[in-house]
Amino acid sequence: MTKRDQQKADRREQILQCSLDMIISRGYEAMKIRDIAEKCQISTGLFFNYFASKEAVYEELIKIGFSGPMSVLKLNTEGIRPIEFFEKMTEAIFQALKTYSLTAKMFLLMSDALKSEGAPESIKKLISQFDVTTPILPVILSGQAAGEIKPGDPLALTIAYWGAVMGIAESYALHPELPLPESTWVVDILRA
Repeated sequence: MTKRDQQKADRREQILQCSLDMIISRGYEAMKIRDIAEKCQISTGLFFNYFASKEAVYEELIKIGFSGPMSVLKLNTEGIRPIEFFEKMTEAIFQALKTYSLTAKMFLLMSDALKSEGAPESIKKLISQFDVTTPILPVILSGQAAGEIKPGDPLALTIAYWGAVMGIAESYALHPELPLPESTWVVDILRA
């Protein structure tokens, strides 16, 4: 990568970071391109060299927000016990929260996007594809059959698990000075 290419990549990342912070603090509807440009110390014209609109920035952020959970959901379950899958996945998420402040902010972004009535239709369509529950239902069922995961409605258990993870991540994004709970405490929600 040339120095110029690196500068362009860095500027694009800066615009995404500023936009993410504004969406989290103000909401998508209140975010203005002029405010993003001002915070990034660039002209609005330069902003448009990177993104066609604020909707394009939002869409890119949502795609990044998809990539994190989808990558941990792709942990190889072959040869590991179901409860071990949840231990590894939860530890990976919590490690990312500690290591990358962007991770916690992405949880806030995705939560906001899921409930935003003012989001553009393209974003609503994109966010409707975000499903973290269905991929882990078979793991819950397998764990219940093995006696490792408590009995009960598998979907309700999945919702309890993700609700805890999301709540912790969102709290950590707003208050990074607070300690993160142990990842095993979250897994204990499922443990038989």
